Amino acid sequence: MTSLGFEILDRHVVEGRGDDLACADETGSMTYSKLLERAAELAGGLRILGVRSGDHVEIDLPAGNLLVAVVCAVIRIGAVPAARGDTRIYVANGEARVQLHDHELELDLLRRTGRAEPAPALRYDTPGFGDAASNAFEDIVESLLSGSPVV
Repeated sequence: MTSLGFEILDRHVVEGRGDDLACADETGSMTYSKLLERAAELAGGLRILGVRSGDHVEIDLPAGNLLVAVVCAVIRIGAVPAARGDTRIYVANGEARVQLHDHELELDLLRRTGRAEPAPALRYDTPGFGDAASNAFEDIVESLLSGSPVV
């Protein structure tokens, strides 16, 4: 079995569905290839910030493409999307932000930082990880696993 991070994004690209619609909202749409690129950049930035497999990440974002990309990024590095966590991703004054302990920065800066070292999907998840991640954002995870777009 491969990791959940691989199954929700990379698998679709590897199987030739990279140009298929992965998610869409009022800001536009993203293919599986674009979502994979965005999630890998965000995940790379999270790793640089110090987020590791097993860490809990609080995601407090409105529904849409950004939420989908962040959920995929967190899952990609084996962190657990949760109601509470040491790392918090949220919107303040219309801007997506990341807070870890005393550090706070724009999410877009984190993504640009992660471009230097985009994070690959883990090969395998720790026991119980898939269920924990799926429970937190079941609609997103289940849609992507099935190959259906998140809208």
